[in-house]
Formats: sequence, structure tokens, C-alpha cells
Amino acid sequence: RDYEAMKYDHEWLTMIEIALPYIDNILRNPKRFIINEEEIVKVELAKRVTVDSIIHLSQHTNYIQDIDEKGDVKPSKILNINRDESLDTYENRFVYTLINNLRMFFEQRIAESGDKSYYMDKKDLAYEGTTKVGTDEIHLHFSLNSIDKNIEDGSSGELSYEDRLKKINMQIDGFLGSELYQTLSRLHVPPVRSPIRKTNVILKNPNFQQAEILWNYIQSFVSKDKKEYQKLDYFDNSELKREYDHAILLTYIANRSLNQQRVGYSSNRIFSEMIERLIENILDTDDGMTEDDLKAMFDKQIKAIKQRNLEKSKAIYSVFVDRIIREKKRLKDRVSLLRDEG
Repeated sequence: RDYEAMKYDHEWLTMIEIALPYIDNILRNPKRFIINEEEIVKVELAKRVTVDSIIHLSQHTNYIQDIDEKGDVKPSKILNINRDESLDTYENRFVYTLINNLRMFFEQRIAESGDKSYYMDKKDLAYEGTTKVGTDEIHLHFSLNSIDKNIEDGSSGELSYEDRLKKINMQIDGFLGSELYQTLSRLHVPPVRSPIRKTNVILKNPNFQQAEILWNYIQSFVSKDKKEYQKLDYFDNSELKREYDHAILLTYIANRSLNQQRVGYSSNRIFSEMIERLIENILDTDDGMTEDDLKAMFDKQIKAIKQRNLEKSKAIYSVFVDRIIREKKRLKDRVSLLRDEG
């Protein structure tokens, strides 16, 4: 027996395909937060005066340069507040790290996986036998070969395995060129590590929920690819060979019995040799069997065979009678039809 099987599990491909649209949604509408940068500048450099600037000046009167007759205050310096938007949030760093992990995971799985699962089970049997029937010396050799094989590819719907890989690769490349990824890459933000912090956004936003599912899958991934190989040689010179010897000999004797013109080799002699070989095989299997046991065994089998033959005869008789009745009715109908026409 020569058996070989390779089963590639493409669940990882499906998991990525499910999560990609949700990651794309996050990148198209990234979460931002406002950064307020406060600094004391000369009044002529202030870009914007806010309520916070006035409050700060009232608390730091040393920055007041002059107060005119009308009561107008002229400061020398004032608090300037710069408001800026930033993408450097925990949730965005989580997605940024996920994209990096996904890219490495995807490349690794391509290198280790394959597109086609297959198995092949090949069995070869050879038989050699030598015996003697009457004056015939028989030398027999035959071989039996069987092969069972199947191939399954990693296609899904109308997309082949290769097309699926190309589509995912294009989407990941698109993620790498997004504003969020490029911005956090320039900032050299530290990667997020497991366990993921359960912020409100990650807990409640469906896009982040799917992203976290993919994160956990990659983190805990264990390959389910399975390869099996077995090459075994069998040699049997006892039980199995005896069964083949008996079966093939009976086949030969049955064919031999068709030739009724061989002198001194009657059908009775052929059947006697068949029974003799049968008894030899039975005694080889159980040498403690007595003559009475053999007789009881033969009587039982003869009765069973006669009963089966009787049941077959009854079934044949029933079919025969039914056919006669139907033919009789058909003839009667025709005669009646002819009488009516006459």
C-alpha cells in the first residue's frame, strides 16, 4: 500500500477575507482627538485670543503692559492655544499594529501553505500459487492494482486560490498607503500588545469588533495543515493466502468441469476433489473438529441451501403464475374486442 495525503486548511484565508472590509471602514473614517498646545507669546504673534487667554492674563497681571484712559488693556504677552487633530490614539495604534501583523502572517501562510489538497491511495496485490488437480499441474500468477485519488483546490465561489491571494494582497497594499498608516508610521508609534485594552470604541464599534476577532485569530493561530504518508509492504503465507488458494482453486475446478470430454476425469471426481479441498481448509482452520462436527456443519448448510432454493423456486413460480394470469387476461380482452368488432 502506498498512501499519501496533504490537506491544506484555508480557514485563515476566509478569516482575513471576512475582516478586510471592516478594517477598510476604520481607515476611511479614522478616529481623531484634539490636542491643545499652550504657549506664552508676544501679543503681536498671537493667532487667536480665546476666553482662556483672557482668564490667564487676569491671573498673570505682570504680562499687562499698559491700561489706557478708556480702560483698555494692552498686554505685552498673552496665552496662545493651538488646537490640532491627532491620529495617535490607542484604537488607531491597534489597527496600525494589526495591519503589520496581518502582512507578516499573510506572507508566512503563503510560504507554508498550498493551493491544492489531495490524497492518493494505491494498493497492489500479487498472488502466486502452485497446485495439482488430477494430472494437471497448475502454476498461477496474477496481480490486482487499485488507485483512489482526489484533488481539492482552495477556490471560493468564482475566485480561484490564486485570485483570492491577489485580492487580499492588493487590499493590504492599499491599507499601507492610507493616511492613518502613513501618519503613525512617520510618528514611529509603539506597537500595541496583547491583551487588547477594552475601550468603548473597541467594545461597541462593529468595525473594531471584527478587527479584534482577526487579531485574536492571528495571535492564537495553529496550523491545521495535515500531511500523511504511509508505505507498507505485506507478505502473507498463511491465513490470507489459504483463502485465496481455496477461492482460486474452486474457480479453476468450476471452469475445468466445463470440459466433459477428458477421459477418466468425470464430474463426480471433480466435485470429490472440490469437497476434499474444502474439508482440508476447514481442518486447517480448526484441527479439533471431529467427523460428527463436519457432518453437522454440512447438514446444516445443505438444509439452509435447500431452503433458499425452495424460496427461490416459490418466487419464480409466483412470477410465472402472475405472468400467465396477465397474459390470459390480455388474450381474453383481445378476443372480446374481436367479437365486438365482428
